Amino acid sequence: MESDMGKLLDILGNETRRRILLLLTRRPYFVSELSQELGVGQKAVLEHLRILKSAGLIEERVEKIPRGRPRKYYTIKRGFRLEVLLTPYTFGTEIYEPRKPGTREVYSRARALIKAHEPVEEKIGELVDFLGEIEVKLNELLEAKRELEEVRLLIETYIENLLRRVAQEDEKLVEEIIHEIEPKLPKRILERINDF
Repeated sequence: MESDMGKLLDILGNETRRRILLLLTRRPYFVSELSQELGVGQKAVLEHLRILKSAGLIEERVEKIPRGRPRKYYTIKRGFRLEVLLTPYTFGTEIYEPRKPGTREVYSRARALIKAHEPVEEKIGELVDFLGEIEVKLNELLEAKRELEEVRLLIETYIENLLRRVAQEDEKLVEEIIHEIEPKLPKRILERINDF
């Protein structure tokens, strides 16, 4: 998983590929259109598209047109959120991919608002109000998540430092402690602990 994350970071580290993805969030594009928008040759664009496709980020579809041969266009395949955590004590990445739409009340309410048959001004007003509520809830959750991550980092760092100090005095004792707590520890801490 860590090597996959590294490959993904390498792929997204390229400015042209990021610009392609940004364009594809707006609408599907043909190679010639991307080439023109980016000011990059079609051959180079095709190589970037191949890389993005092999990473599962985009997909290609063939569109038949009345005259001429079918044209291939590209779209975003899947959405995800990539988080990078970098502190004086740790470096890590996490990827979050959306699941199938849930059955919680928030989904039902969103569906009801979208399918509602009412004047467009009212519908947009209600959707905007609902979006505002979602933003408030998200901000509250993100703040709680930040606090929990800070506490998690503090505890992880303390555990690692404590084990390091014990290891300097009694390696056998550290091995016994690690063996006992191993099933409870997250993999990322175990990897760091095994390094010392």
